[in-house]
Amino acid sequence: PFSLANAFTFDFGDNDYHPYWGNPYFRPVTPYYYMPQLPMYDRSTLVRRRQEQMGNNADAMGEIRELLYGRYGFDRGEAIKLAKKIELTSGRALTQNFHPGAVRDMNSHTTPTYWGNEETFRANAQALAQAARELAQELEKTPTAEEGAVFLKKRWPASKNDGEDDRAAVSASVWDKYNNLSSTCNSCHQSFRGPSW
Repeated sequence: PFSLANAFTFDFGDNDYHPYWGNPYFRPVTPYYYMPQLPMYDRSTLVRRRQEQMGNNADAMGEIRELLYGRYGFDRGEAIKLAKKIELTSGRALTQNFHPGAVRDMNSHTTPTYWGNEETFRANAQALAQAARELAQELEKTPTAEEGAVFLKKRWPASKNDGEDDRAAVSASVWDKYNNLSSTCNSCHQSFRGPSW
């Protein structure tokens, strides 16, 4: 006799359907390049972590830019702190959230070129940490006018009684170090960041 129980099926699996990956008639030409996916929860956790990390780095870059280009006035301690924050969240701290099995996710912006190029990505992450470290070291310098210092208006003006100048001396190379950090970010994005897929 016919049973209604046979008419329904329940899938408690991973809910991995995607228009590209879920269609059995439309597969990549070389599927062996793709790592097996992590479970859905682990994938979404890693994607969220790395997107938060990238967002925080982008915010820090923006704040450093505003400090260096005079929108809010210059605060040396804040600029150094932001550069060190980028350094600490780069390198190994950045690559640990890019497990190959978590890149192929609908909310991920990582391009398929990540597979097979993990070493390049790790080298980029290390270069980012190095560029941020060099920027922090350059920001710590307080050269004199004879040494080619550039004077920036401080964010918090000095009071008239303490005898301090309202300007902060920075090395002229600070902008080169900042541009190097920015170009390191952009070069990695050109290879490994795309639209959500």
